[in-house]
Amino acid sequence: MQLPAAAVVHYGDGEGDHLLATLLAECQQQGWRVRGLVTQQGKDPEGILPMQLRDFHTNEVFVISQNLGRDSRGCSLDMGGLAEAGKVLRHALGEQPDLVFVNRFGYGETQGRGLSDEFSQLISAGIPVLTLVSEKYLEGWHAFSAGMAQTLPLEREAIEQWLATVRPQHL
Repeated sequence: MQLPAAAVVHYGDGEGDHLLATLLAECQQQGWRVRGLVTQQGKDPEGILPMQLRDFHTNEVFVISQNLGRDSRGCSLDMGGLAEAGKVLRHALGEQPDLVFVNRFGYGETQGRGLSDEFSQLISAGIPVLTLVSEKYLEGWHAFSAGMAQTLPLEREAIEQWLATVRPQHL
């Protein structure tokens, strides 16, 4: 049985963002109805640039971090900004697209926060969902997805093979 969701395992430094954005664009060019959130600006090691997500369909950008100051060690993720970005996924649920991409399954989702509700709703609706998960949150992903998702290596061929199994019938 093909599982409707997959997480691509990365090492936590933003690797994978470019590959996944490229593959999503290729799917869209082939006629797939792709929705979701891609990383526009990842975590800045200097803490100057805000983290941003981009709606893959409309290109609307969402700032999901707050400036805590240069020497801050706290989590800069802005849950309000993330909730605002989550509207993209909630809207996708009603559209029934061919594929939804969510930029990350991270710490918040392992705790039942962040975009965990949106992930659950999309997977439960049988809409193919693709995401990235850091090795350090892989156990949380397995617990969250409860056998309803695959994990994939950060390799183009493996991701393309999974995409071929969820390829929409209208293509």
